[in-house]
Amino acid sequence: MDRFNRGSEYATSLIVSAIFLGIVALCAAWGSSRAVQYLAAEGTPEWVGMFINYAIMLAVSMILVLASSMGNPSTFGFTKPKVGGGYGAGITWGIVLGVVASFVSLAARAGGMSPLKGLSFVQIVLLVWIFASVAEEVLVRGYVQSYLGALTDRGFTVFRLRISLPVILSALFFAAMHLILLTTGTSFLTTYIVVVFAFFLGLVAAYQRERTESILPAITTHVSFNIGGAIGGALYVILQIAVFGKTAVEVIGTLRG
Repeated sequence: MDRFNRGSEYATSLIVSAIFLGIVALCAAWGSSRAVQYLAAEGTPEWVGMFINYAIMLAVSMILVLASSMGNPSTFGFTKPKVGGGYGAGITWGIVLGVVASFVSLAARAGGMSPLKGLSFVQIVLLVWIFASVAEEVLVRGYVQSYLGALTDRGFTVFRLRISLPVILSALFFAAMHLILLTTGTSFLTTYIVVVFAFFLGLVAAYQRERTESILPAITTHVSFNIGGAIGGALYVILQIAVFGKTAVEVIGTLRG
């Protein structure tokens, strides 16, 4: 019994430490971007605050990784993938989830995410699809999940897939961190949809991270989800025109309003 209690206490302390330090990284990033937006001169491009947010997130995450890994980041997933790479499944599931998420959001007329509305397509590709994906994966799959690596033997099996505790917890953390969208003026419905699909994306990315012992497949999965969202949006418009007989102007008007 004492041994069980000691094991539970260790697991609890590990989880609390990982989540706390993950939140520290998020707060540092969010606070820095808010400060920049507050102090910036009028007319400062919208992308500046977002870039600062993810740059600080990435920097703090790397500091945590280097400190926790004792200077050996390969133990935190900064290495080449093992077990066949893991890219195929991650890309496939990422795109599928992105398409479905886009369809659900558009069908529900949830509206877009407020931080993206002032960005051009090129800025969205560079800042959101690529830079944000890398920064978030370094924090969640590179740091939080790796920090919880000692708990990998705990978990359960679903459809013959072993889902460990670090996979579940990193997916929950990843989903919860998107609640910050509510502070940006994003609607509750949009935020809810984002959080739900972020959890499922997190499960896939975390599973690939654990299976391949690398964060590279997780980053690829994340980028694929963003690409899938764009594909889903295009397919939704085409479906409305080809199947329901609406004009492009009508569809765009409906999406905007």
